[in-house]
Amino acid sequence: MDKIDNEKNQLQILLCPICLGQGQTGKRPCRDCQGLGIVAWTEEKLLYWGKKINALELAQDQAKLAINNAINFLLLVFAIVGFSLLAWVFFLLNENNLGFWFFYRLHNWQMFVFWLSLLADSYLFYRISTESQKIKIIPKRQYQYRPPIFRQIDWFEVKDVKKEQRVDISQYFDLESMAAVKKAWQITGKYRHQKTEAIHLLISLLTFEQINIVFSRLGVPFNSLKVRISNLLTKQIITNGDQVTIATSIYQTLFGAYHLAWQLHQTRVNVTELLESLVKQSEVIRELLYDVNIDSDKINNVISWLRIKKQLRQNWQRFRHRATFRSKSGMNKSMTAIATPVLDVFSQDITRLAQAGYLMPCVGREKEIEGIFRILSGGTRNSVILLGNPGVGRTTIIEGIAQKMIEEDVPDFLQDKRLVSISIAKLVSGVNAAEAQQRLMIMLNEVMRSGNIILFISDIHNMIGITSGREGSIDLAGVLAKTLTANNILCLATTTPNDYRRYIEAQTQLDEAFEKVVINEVSGNTAIQVLQAKAGAIEYKNQVYFSYDAIAKIVELSDRYLHDRYLPEKAISIMQEVAAAVKDHKPKNSVVTANDVAQIISEKTNIPLTEITAEESEKLLNLEDRIHERIIDQEEAVSMVATSLRRARAEMRDLARPIVNLLFLGPTGVGKTELAKTVAAVYFGAEENMIRLDMSEYQEKGSINRLIGAPPGYGDQSGGFLTEAIRKNPFSLVLLDEIEKAHPDILNVLLQVMDDGRLTDNTGRTVDFTNIILIATSNAATTEIQKYFNEGLSVEEIKNTVVNQNLASYFRPEFLNRFDGIVIFKPLSLDNVVQIAKLMLKKIAVSLEERGIELRVSSQALTELAQQGFDSTFGARPLRRVIQQKVQDTLANYLLAGQIGRRDVVVLEAGGKVTIQKAKKI
Repeated sequence: MDKIDNEKNQLQILLCPICLGQGQTGKRPCRDCQGLGIVAWTEEKLLYWGKKINALELAQDQAKLAINNAINFLLLVFAIVGFSLLAWVFFLLNENNLGFWFFYRLHNWQMFVFWLSLLADSYLFYRISTESQKIKIIPKRQYQYRPPIFRQIDWFEVKDVKKEQRVDISQYFDLESMAAVKKAWQITGKYRHQKTEAIHLLISLLTFEQINIVFSRLGVPFNSLKVRISNLLTKQIITNGDQVTIATSIYQTLFGAYHLAWQLHQTRVNVTELLESLVKQSEVIRELLYDVNIDSDKINNVISWLRIKKQLRQNWQRFRHRATFRSKSGMNKSMTAIATPVLDVFSQDITRLAQAGYLMPCVGREKEIEGIFRILSGGTRNSVILLGNPGVGRTTIIEGIAQKMIEEDVPDFLQDKRLVSISIAKLVSGVNAAEAQQRLMIMLNEVMRSGNIILFISDIHNMIGITSGREGSIDLAGVLAKTLTANNILCLATTTPNDYRRYIEAQTQLDEAFEKVVINEVSGNTAIQVLQAKAGAIEYKNQVYFSYDAIAKIVELSDRYLHDRYLPEKAISIMQEVAAAVKDHKPKNSVVTANDVAQIISEKTNIPLTEITAEESEKLLNLEDRIHERIIDQEEAVSMVATSLRRARAEMRDLARPIVNLLFLGPTGVGKTELAKTVAAVYFGAEENMIRLDMSEYQEKGSINRLIGAPPGYGDQSGGFLTEAIRKNPFSLVLLDEIEKAHPDILNVLLQVMDDGRLTDNTGRTVDFTNIILIATSNAATTEIQKYFNEGLSVEEIKNTVVNQNLASYFRPEFLNRFDGIVIFKPLSLDNVVQIAKLMLKKIAVSLEERGIELRVSSQALTELAQQGFDSTFGARPLRRVIQQKVQDTLANYLLAGQIGRRDVVVLEAGGKVTIQKAKKI
């Protein structure tokens, strides 16, 4: 006995121990399994494939199909002839000035043929309708509070399974899916292979339109897939033979497809279920798809997309059909409900909207809906409040429940009920609080008397505080809570976590009346499927088409970079923006790509997310050279910053931390702050894009409020300087200047930023720091560093000594450990200062060039300026003052006196002498 189990889907595959799943021994059917070979056991049902697939059966099917088509064609031709003769009769009547109505009184051969053609039309309609009815509809899966305990069986128990428990799944495959199985068998024979394997079924499926749509949405070129399939067919070892049989793995795929369709409440097995089951069952197919960057999740999500689109197309007919069995006036089937005139004025019947097909599908919330049903049916409280942030889909869940109520896929106590949403705005509009309470009491009384109504109140916290003002009076929320508790009225409500803590927890009665269900953000595949459900309307409005990669990229990037809002709402908003942008900048019916999505997110966040262009690639690869145009020496620091930026752009880093955390140590004036400014200018666009905090301003404990904002009730609530700056521009360089001067509590806050890449501000918002470069500069241990350099120690030796011995009095070890790199800046030499002087003079030359004036500096003058500005203690800072006094002040005087004009040449020579070479007059 061979047994293959799938506990997750509760589908057990069993092989006959005699024929090992082949259904025959030699050339005769197996006596032990009666030719079944392989069966599946699920939900107390025995599944088997009853349709024979062989040359004789296919020939018979083709013959039957040809005969049926021929009969249908002849009937259609006869019908056309009959109506053509009727048209001829009408023409003759018109020629003889007789009315058209006279035709039924004629008894000629033309009318005889026409009346016969009507019979032919009726017979043709009957044949077509009965042909479609030959394919059975999959039995509906009944609602269950909890999945039944899965009972496994062995092969010897198969014979004891009753006839009514046996299901021939081949009767539930639609025309296309059955044709796919037959075509796979034919393809096997074409290649002279002995067994129909997964690869043959895939080739067959690729000939159907629905499957081509799946792969086109995934952006897979057909030729690329075709080449890989051809290679697989030639490389895979498949035994050649004359008699074609179907491999056991194919039967497993067929059982899986039926079981999947049954779980998803499909009426029949479609080719998409076949593909999904095939990918799940076959390792060979999964590997083939991996080669074209397709995995099981992508296949399943796109197939789910097609199902959603099909559901939306069928909504109108399906709900119209259900509407015939449900009351349009609120009356239940037993005709015992009563009218609710006041409730109807201040509410909206969500189940009626579901009947009309106005509601979008609720995707990926089965777990939450099951939890709500469980509470309503067996809990001590009869009401449920959904806690979730705005945009997570609380109302969508309520609408999903309404749709399940229409389909009667709900527990018995919810069947034949109305889900009615009360509008708080309508309830309180135009009246005082006492009258609003009176309205509410009347409505609740109608609900109790009706007996078939479930209430829904959106943002229930808005009811708190609305009171008549009389002594001892209670507010609307209190009235509602008291009535719900006393009369067992079923009620659903929504609120946000903040509003729940702020208002409802303090309202003891209301809090006790409701059971909480937390609604979290959707993520991953669920979020993708939600966007797929929304894609159709957005595509139609903007005349564009979304690729699967674009939708997946919207979910990925919005989740990673947009933290002010919640999924799926923020992703839907991005989806609309991208569609509008593509509509404006590309031709009609263009495909929205992942790069289009990245471009929109980049514009909103200033984070480079699009594909790396040749220009950006050149900039990144030569970043050190560009930085050295402004920074002299300090190779280690420049290299660390440049490599971290390259890692970040290539996404080869820990995405849960900042791009890099660096600590720059060294004497003043050696270029620590200047390097940060240079990186901001070279890669972030401008020095102004650097967020600079002078930590000497954060020496007090209370200064933390300036960083993240004051707590509630204390001062300005506008937010902190750092958190607001990063929230508005998440892709930035943060410079913490002279960090050793900050209060220890400030350093504790920075620990979280450096390690977790996030910080919570005074309003409770989490600010994302994962796309920043954090550079801290410090003059700590400057004396020791200079001493070690004078002693001739190497930079690495100095770093180890300073970190292990000298920094302990300034920073705690856990703070130092958060830095990805600690860089010791070397003291400047005279040669370094000469190079720095050249850079400073170059800036002055650029400024003069804008006025049409040329500046020339002799080498002697350059060396002289460097010598005057060189100071081993203060680095390059004195040089700036020297150039300001010796060069800029002199040039300013000449300019103000009008002694320098356009096209003149200013020459700076040794001794501070300035010579002006006047230009020739034009």
